[in-house]
Amino acid sequence: MDYDIEIALIMAGGKGKRFGSSMKPFVEICGKPMIFNIINKTRKIFKFTIIAVSANVESFLHILKNKYKDVMLIYTTGIDYSIDIGIILDIIKERPIMIFPSDMPNITEETIKYVIKSTENIKEDIITITDIHGNPIGISIVKGYNLKKWTNFALDNKNILNINTVEDFEKAKMMCND
Repeated sequence: MDYDIEIALIMAGGKGKRFGSSMKPFVEICGKPMIFNIINKTRKIFKFTIIAVSANVESFLHILKNKYKDVMLIYTTGIDYSIDIGIILDIIKERPIMIFPSDMPNITEETIKYVIKSTENIKEDIITITDIHGNPIGISIVKGYNLKKWTNFALDNKNILNINTVEDFEKAKMMCND
């Protein structure tokens, strides 16, 4: 790729309020925890994969530490998504960074590469990836430091599921016949 993003950040430390459990990243879809899918994809594409975790998922951290020794875990507050991203962006000075939710079980490497390629000429410091209706899907690219310089990029991919609710989880299970 002409445009290099070396760092993938996976957000996995939230409370999972809409889903009903902070253990949402570790809920199995298609036979494995949702977070494994996104980790496996980012490890193939990016030089570094960092996972933001918190006390909310403490009981499952040993799984990540044992299975993925090459990923870095950064502890955050787990209180609020935007606060946690702000903390991480203060810690990690390298740009650009591509941010993913941990609960997007069916994103493909091709889709990730397409988003990277399609946004390489966008100049704003933050790019929020949305669906065609303008709704954020959970992916962002942070290119710079001015968090007030942002834009959206609409991704016309109806197959990407960001699991936020039990209903989303049921849809995802149907996709893999679980």
